[in-house]
Amino acid sequence: MANKSLGRGLSAFLQTEFDIDSASANGGSVIKINLDKIKANPYQPRQFFDDEQLRSLASSIKRKGVFQPILVQKLSDGSYQLVAGERRMRASQIAGLEEIPAIITDFSPEEQLEIAILENVQRENLNPIEEAEGYKRLLDEFNHTQEQLAEIIGKSRSHISNVMRLLNLPDDVKQLIKEGKLSFGHARALVTSDNASEVAREILNDSLNVRDTEKLVRRRKNPQVEKTKDSNSRNSDEHSDKYNASLQELSSYVDPEILNISHQIAELSGLKTNVKLKGNNSGIIELSFENFNQLDKFIQKMNH
Repeated sequence: MANKSLGRGLSAFLQTEFDIDSASANGGSVIKINLDKIKANPYQPRQFFDDEQLRSLASSIKRKGVFQPILVQKLSDGSYQLVAGERRMRASQIAGLEEIPAIITDFSPEEQLEIAILENVQRENLNPIEEAEGYKRLLDEFNHTQEQLAEIIGKSRSHISNVMRLLNLPDDVKQLIKEGKLSFGHARALVTSDNASEVAREILNDSLNVRDTEKLVRRRKNPQVEKTKDSNSRNSDEHSDKYNASLQELSSYVDPEILNISHQIAELSGLKTNVKLKGNNSGIIELSFENFNQLDKFIQKMNH
């Protein structure tokens, strides 16, 4: 089949409210399929599925059913291979369903991997290591460049590059990231560490935040310089120190839904936006302007 341009072109399949007409227009048909006939997607980048979230979804499916069909591809032996919707399929099995609504479609291996990554990134973030491994497969197995991958995934090239650097970390550190014991901010700091495993243990033992982790890594690399910085920092204004600390603890790993909202704000306001998230799901959306004319236009839009 001809190679498709994925990314935002998949919105008809991946939208929250399923539209049968959109699915049909994209070559798919909706049927009920026995769950026993569906095989796992070999291109699924997600390795960890939260049991509590699956049980919650299963409870909802018991009450209301499956509103959004999964995507499958028919195999020569009469069975089906899952393309997208593994959480819905697993939750349906937990809920005791025998059948699940599905869209039969036809995708190449490349497109199946792209869809699997897109679905997870758009709905519920992969952990950073799973995301990096998914990107690496797209680069290695399907010869994408980072520029092409950035366009397909809808993220910046720098984000993809930063995430993929995490694959250079030791296996024990990557496992801690997968388990959520280390955040993306911690992981980024550890990439520059000479002994990431040892620093990771220190982070966990001392419950270090991202800022303290960055300082620890720098101190290990250049003890004398960091000792001087720490001395100067103690003499600085306490309020300023707390303010700077709160800013530096903001994570650069932004939920795609928040990022989408940020993009919408940018389009509506005509100003550049920058999203910074804290660990407690709060955060800051900054608006910046290049000149007073741009700011004046924004004010006029607000007054309408």
